[in-house]
Order: sequence, then C-alpha cells, then structure tokens
Amino acid sequence: MSQHLSAIALETAQAVSFEAPIRSVPSSRLVPRPRLVAELLAGQPRLRLLCAPAGYGKSTLIRECLEQSDAQGRCVHLDLAGKPLPLQKLCARIAEQLDGAPDGSQALLEFLERSNAPLRVVLDDYPAEADAELDAWIDHLLVHSRAPLQLWVGSRQRPQWNLPRLLLDGELLELGSDALAFSRGEFDDIVALLSPATSVSTREEVWQRTLGWCAGVRLLLGAQGRASQSSAVWLGDYLERELLSRLSEDERRLLGGLAHLPRFSANFCAQLWDDLDARGLFQRLLQSQSFFQPLDRDGEWYRLLPAVAHVLQDRAATVDVNRLRLAACRLLSALRFTDEAIDLALDAGHLDVAVNYMSRLSPSWLLGGQHLMAFLDWRKRLPVRLLESTPRLVALNACALLMASRLSEAQTCLTHLGHFLPQPTADLNRCLLAAWQALHGTIQGLLGSCDSAREHCQSALAQLGESDRHVSFLCHSTLARLAMSAGETAQAQQILMDAVEQARRHGCLASEALVNSERICLMILCGEITLAELLLQENLALLQADGNHHQMLHGRLLAMQGKLHLQRGDLDACERAMQEALQHIQNCGSPLLHALTGLAEVASCRGDQQQAFRYLQDAERRLQCANVQETSYRGVLNLQSLSILVRQNKWEQALTMARSIEDYLRGPTARLNGMLVPSMMVRNQVLMARAEIGLGRVRDAEKRLQMTQKECLRLNFRGLLNRVRQTLEQLEQAQPEAAQPGESRHVPAGGSFNLLVGEAKAAQPARSHSEGGSGSSLKKREELTSREVSVLELLAEGLSNQEIGERLYISTNTVKAHTKHINHKLGVTRRTQAVVRAKAMGVLS
Repeated sequence: MSQHLSAIALETAQAVSFEAPIRSVPSSRLVPRPRLVAELLAGQPRLRLLCAPAGYGKSTLIRECLEQSDAQGRCVHLDLAGKPLPLQKLCARIAEQLDGAPDGSQALLEFLERSNAPLRVVLDDYPAEADAELDAWIDHLLVHSRAPLQLWVGSRQRPQWNLPRLLLDGELLELGSDALAFSRGEFDDIVALLSPATSVSTREEVWQRTLGWCAGVRLLLGAQGRASQSSAVWLGDYLERELLSRLSEDERRLLGGLAHLPRFSANFCAQLWDDLDARGLFQRLLQSQSFFQPLDRDGEWYRLLPAVAHVLQDRAATVDVNRLRLAACRLLSALRFTDEAIDLALDAGHLDVAVNYMSRLSPSWLLGGQHLMAFLDWRKRLPVRLLESTPRLVALNACALLMASRLSEAQTCLTHLGHFLPQPTADLNRCLLAAWQALHGTIQGLLGSCDSAREHCQSALAQLGESDRHVSFLCHSTLARLAMSAGETAQAQQILMDAVEQARRHGCLASEALVNSERICLMILCGEITLAELLLQENLALLQADGNHHQMLHGRLLAMQGKLHLQRGDLDACERAMQEALQHIQNCGSPLLHALTGLAEVASCRGDQQQAFRYLQDAERRLQCANVQETSYRGVLNLQSLSILVRQNKWEQALTMARSIEDYLRGPTARLNGMLVPSMMVRNQVLMARAEIGLGRVRDAEKRLQMTQKECLRLNFRGLLNRVRQTLEQLEQAQPEAAQPGESRHVPAGGSFNLLVGEAKAAQPARSHSEGGSGSSLKKREELTSREVSVLELLAEGLSNQEIGERLYISTNTVKAHTKHINHKLGVTRRTQAVVRAKAMGVLS
C-alpha cells in the first residue's frame, strides 16, 4: 500500500521557534523541589552538607528548607563566597548575629555549649581551601562538642572534617551533584516555564548537554529570550566567573585540554602532560568539583559535563588540540576504548588512523551503547575508498546499515565484497563467501525473498568459523523469523535456543539479549505472556548487571516491556516504558517504530486521537530522516492508523483502509511483512471485522473471524487465537438471537461491545455459553491455561506425548503433567475423554 501516513492523519500543530520569548518568572525559585526539601528536613543530623559544582542550586535549596522548617531556635546565615576566612573572623561574624555572644573562638565554643536554645548555622559557599585552624574548630564543634547545633553547609569541595565518623554516628546527610541536579520531570517543568515553545529535539539536546545542571539549563533555555547574546556566550561568562577565575593557570590549561577528551583519569593525564604535575592538578580539579562526571564504579575514569566541555573547547589553539587528540587516541586505543579513539582521530583529521581502528571492531560491538549511531556518523565523515578498503570493513558497514534498516544501502555495500575475491587461501576464501551469504541471506529475508534467505543463511551456518560467530546470529534470527511467518513456531524456538546457547558459550551478552528479544516476540505470538515477562526481566537484569552498556538492546527490551504492559491494560506503565525506550534507541529502525506506535496506542486508548496520530507522524518523519527502508515500517504504521480509526468509530474510512492494507499485505511485499511482523495479516482481519460490525455487517464479520481463527490455528498464533475466540464470543453475547434467512443482524456501534481487548486479558480459553451441565461445570473448575489448551489441541490431533513435546519444545514429563492437569480440570480420567469433553464445552473447535 503506497498511501502515506500523512494522507490519513490529523494535521500537527505549527512548529514554533526555540527562540520564542520566555515567560516572566521569579528569578530565585522557578520549580519547587519537595523531594529534596523533604529529604533535608527529615531527621535531625548534626551536619547537612550540599557538595556540588557551581550552579546546582545549593543556596536556593537551603533557603527553601529553612523557610519551610518548623524548627525552633535561632539561625545564623553566613555567605562565605568561596574565599578563605580566618577562624577569628568567622567567629566574629557568628557572634555579631548572636546577641551577647563572645567573638573569640574558644569563648564562642564554650558559649554555644552552655546554650540551651537550639541553633542552626548556615555556611554558604564554604571555601575549597579553608583555613586549617577553621577546619579543625568546626570539626571539633561537630564531632566532640555537645552544643545544641545543626550545621548547614553548601560547598564546592568536601571539607576536611571527620565526615566518616559523622556518617557512622548518623549525624551526616550529604547531597552531591547527582541528587541536586534536576530530575527529568523537573527539567520538563522548567522548560514549560522558561521556553514552552521549545521543540522536542531541542529539549532533548539541552537535557543531554546539561544532564540536569540547574544553571546550565536556565542559561541555555533562557538567554536568547532575554538579550541579543547567544546562550553559549552567557554560559561562557558564567563559567569564567564561577569556575575558571578560581583556578590557577596550570589548572585552567589542564581543564581546557580535558574538554576535548571523551574520558580521562589521573594516570591518563600524567601520560599526556609530562611538563606538568598533571596527576596532582587532576586531583585538585576533582576535589574542587570542576564538573567531572564519573564513567565507572571504581572512580577511575571521568569526563567533563558536556555543556561545560562545549564552552571550554573554544579556548585552545587548534594545533595544540590536534596534537593532544592524536596522542590521546593512541593511548585510548591501547586501552581498548576503540570507539573513543576513532572519534579523536577523526576530530584530529587523521582519517587513515580512524579507519585502522574501525577495522578492529566486530559486528557485536554495534549493539553496545550508542555504537550504531556513532558508526553511522563515522560513515558520513569518511570517503568511500577508506570505508571499503578491507573485506572486514565492508562486512561491518553492511551490518551497521542492516541493523539501521537501511536495506538498499546495505545490499549495495555488500556487493563490494566481491572485489576481494579470490582470497590468498582456500580457508580465507570460504570464510569470506560464508560471511557474504550470511549478510546477503539476512537482507534477502528482510526484503521478503524468503526462499533465497533460507538457502543462503543455512549455507552460511554450515561454513562460518569461530571468528565469524557474531554474523551467525543474524542467520539464526532470519531463519527463526521465516519459521514464525510459516507457523512453524516449534522450529523457530529450537533455532533461537541454539543461538542462545552459542552466545552463552562464547560469552557474548549482546548476542544473547538480541536473540532473546526474538524469543520474547515468539512467546507473545504463542500466547505465553507470563514466560515472555520472565525472560524479559531476566535479560533486563543481565544488561543492568553488565553496566547497561548495551543501550540499543536495553531500548528494544523496554519497548517490549511496554507492549506487555499494554496487553494487561496498564497504560501508565506502558507509557513510562516506551518513553524510557526512546531515550535509549534514538532513531534505530524497528525499536523506534514499536516505541512510538506503542505510545500512539496508549494515547488512542485514552481517547486522545490527535496525539496518537502525532506519534505516528513523528515515527514516520524520524524513520525517513534516518533513511530507513519504507517497506520496513509502512505496514506497521498503517495498521496502527487503522486501529485509531476504529477507536474513533469511523467505520467507512476504517473498512476502506483495512481493505487497502489487505491488498498491500497480499501484494509483492506479502512475505516481507510476514517476516517483519508475522501477525500483521491476522490483526488487520480482526480490525476489519470490527469495522464491518460497526457498519452492521455482522454476517461478514463472523465469517471473517471464523476464517481468521482457522489461520491462527494453522500458524500456531495462540495469543491471537484466544483473542479471536473471545471476539466471536463477545459477538454472540451482543446479538444472541438467530437472524432469519435473508436478514442482516446489526450490533449497535455505540454499545459496550469492544473488540480491542488486550491479548493478555484474552488469553483465557473461550468458554461455551450453551446451556447444560458441561458449561457450568467448567465455570466452577479452574480454567485451562494457554499451554494446557495447546497440549489439548495436539492431543485432539492424535499426537503422542513425545510428538507433543517436540512440537511445543517441552519434555515428555512436562506433557504428562499438563495432561494430568487437563484431565483433572475437565473431570475426566483419559485423554480421549478430555478431547470429547473439551469439544462439547467449546474449548476445542
């Protein structure tokens, strides 16, 4: 079907400029932060320490807490402005605010200990290089003194006090930059206040650059609405005053160099700057909260906050920067941070070095982090002659294009492997041909050439060696999809289990999670919702335990989690999962498509059809901008559009569209759509039946649903089968009277009849509504599970226990256990009696 989504969707609101004027809001406190206020006011710790770089709202938060506190007693508030202060001067300032207090350090300490009235002392912007005598006096006051005092401290560096002792005694509450940064919800609130017209893409860009840094968010969002200077200039001025002015010349030089590096450590700095005490300078910058962000749990590697790095990058000479980048990329490559080494080599203009590093990567590397998007970006910056300089690079490029659903480009790229044939040895020749077949077979499968795909993938698996095992997972996935589309679900399950075993034996978590995502799809298709959820949670836990390095896979699993929430009818949980998935997958083909269509379904279920269509339009635009093959998403988008039309009760329009989709699915791309979404045709038939019911064509709907039921049985789509059965049951309930010959039965469109039930809710077997003891007996007994129904249907076909186990990929003992449960629930003793009873009750057709 060639009709584009825009032809059937609602018009989106006119785009507005990011530079729209901001609203007038108070400057000191834009967004209340009750979660932090509650945490700081809970309990009575002796020291509340807010330690973070400039601009994290420490002073504002302390003031907000003191205003909301109902604590009795006096309060002393001192702004130290980050400057060293002698002990005697501090004591004098405290005494000045306490009537009758002596100003000497020892006398003041004794005065505080004799006092019965509680006292709160606020030391705002405590200096990084505090006077040693002052540190010792405050440490004694906190740890050893019995003065009824609570200390509130805002600082850019952890003070030299006995903090571990306070922590052990339960007297310390410390908040760092992670806690003080805006949450995503708070960020969205402040965007709505400062610049409500900000586009989604710009909003995401500001978030990724600031990661909740309060001052950075406000300056990047609000500067252009207040003055002619750009936000970068405002941010630069802010950092000059609040950060750079407090640093020595050597510290400024080191920090300016670090701004150009994707990661750094103390040892790394010592190797790059041998003319400086780089290790010591690094430690001082780290302690003084210079916007360093940890990259690992061990506290070894750091990076600069992106917004700060972006500003500082303009302050170094180009020649020095390129020399630094090239030296750093060599060190990073030796430490196996290959992707970051490639980025630095490209930034330094050394394209040949970048390509040399790229040739060391494997296809499984593309599944980690944001590696796929990074690789596609490198392709834009490199000439074709370098990208295709080795067979390994050609195969890697083809894999990346394939994973991004840019199938035509992948196919074109793959043809260049022929330039490297023949290879010097027979083994190399065989391996290269096998790699070509694996990639070519996968592409053919995604293009709908099923026979060719099967032939090439099977041949490749027979020839691929240990070094090419990453490519073999593509073959397993393709063959499993082919089996699913043909209804051979047991075979698909076996293929995927073989692939999972191979991935585990080679310690490839990325490949294991990728194959398991296919297994989850298969389980959902077969109605095994509980097993799908268990496997999903298991794989999310595995990725988390590995440090969540595989962002694209994480996003794919989150999108599936959202789908499972949707089937249970939990719209809020579905929306959260889909939104989180979008943060991981960016513009990666299939996961992006399913996340945005999931959000469209949520909006549609809530009655917001305009927003539903906007999600679909956003999906279409982003996929087109990413050069994703149209055949990879057109059917899914149109099917989701049809679902929205059905919810709007636009029956004529829905029926016309359903017929167009049917023609499209049965046309030249029929096998392709079966590969991408095996259940697409069945889903379209159910929606078409709903449209027919809405138009009063109940006979046509019944006939269509009965044919669809047979198709689900043939393909072993148990989840959809139960849905169709329940649909027929609902239809019978809505219009039980038999129609006279020649009459057309009509079901009112405005009634409570609903075909769009969740599959999880429809997963229970349909029950007979015929009167008699059998029907009522089943209602009294425990219902059959979907797995038990599957076993029962195979028993009805006359299969043995061993044959049933092979078909469902379960053990013979498990089959026997299911049979025993079936007999008990149906009130029989033999399998033949169970089949007869099940048919009489309507469980079996």
